[in-house]
Amino acid sequence: MNKYFFCILFLIICIISGSHFLFNSKNDKIIKKWAPQEDVVEMPIVKDSKSYKVSFKNSSPVPERNEKYFDLLSASVKIRANGASGSGTIFHYDHVENWAYIISCGHLWSGNYDYNPKNKIKKAQVITWYNEKKLKSEKTYEAEILFYSNERGYDCSCIRFKPDWRPNYYPIGFQDHKLTQGEELNSLGCDGGGEVARYGVHFLEYRGEDLITVDNSPRPGRSGGGLITDSGWFVAICWGTSDTISGNGVGYFTPLKSIHEIFNKNKLYHLLSNNEFNIPIYDRENPDKKYDWNFVPTPVKKILDFSFFNH
Repeated sequence: MNKYFFCILFLIICIISGSHFLFNSKNDKIIKKWAPQEDVVEMPIVKDSKSYKVSFKNSSPVPERNEKYFDLLSASVKIRANGASGSGTIFHYDHVENWAYIISCGHLWSGNYDYNPKNKIKKAQVITWYNEKKLKSEKTYEAEILFYSNERGYDCSCIRFKPDWRPNYYPIGFQDHKLTQGEELNSLGCDGGGEVARYGVHFLEYRGEDLITVDNSPRPGRSGGGLITDSGWFVAICWGTSDTISGNGVGYFTPLKSIHEIFNKNKLYHLLSNNEFNIPIYDRENPDKKYDWNFVPTPVKKILDFSFFNH
């Protein structure tokens, strides 16, 4: 009797637990399994179309495009690929070869694609509304895809294009860059595939493999948009949200740790630094190179060439 009783009790508990799980869970599109309802509900890309003004009902985010944010907006772009669109940020500029490098999300494409200079070039398009100033109309550029990754926690891509102006850019922060809880950050993206805008968000925490923000949560079209500190460092990539309509949910971002790992995996280490300064390493114990113990090396511009002093 006791055995039957415990079996029935166990069955009832399983049914109740299962019902609770089903009603409070959903099938997460990125991690490919059931997840809590309050977790990520969307990867906010949109079907690509001609840019249009977006109006969301009960919308709390107010897009900011005034002159105060022109530097941010000039480094922010729309990415068009495979009939969909997301957002991206210029994070590096090679002034010698005139390549502007953009970091974005990976789920604009399916699967994973590793960088190899011998690969057949994959194409995308970059759309911008700003350079040194606001353009009269959007401008489109052909772009090359270097890599993309769709794994949870590593949603990231890198593409490049040749601009017809010297672009502003925001270098990727160091892997150990510290954010303070409540710190305001600049969230950039293209709601509904429309013109890029700046939103103020606040850093909440690192949760698992994600960086979490509150206020002005991402909406469709802002996947791949950058998170920029007031000091000018790129610190995260938008990939998901818990609320696609009102902007009152939380934002999910790929953090610096993952960004560094995926760039290193693709052997694109040189893009992780702004390549402007080089602090030489001095071996004070080397008898051939004696330096005073109080000697302090100073940063030297890599791009400067002083060879003409020898002529």
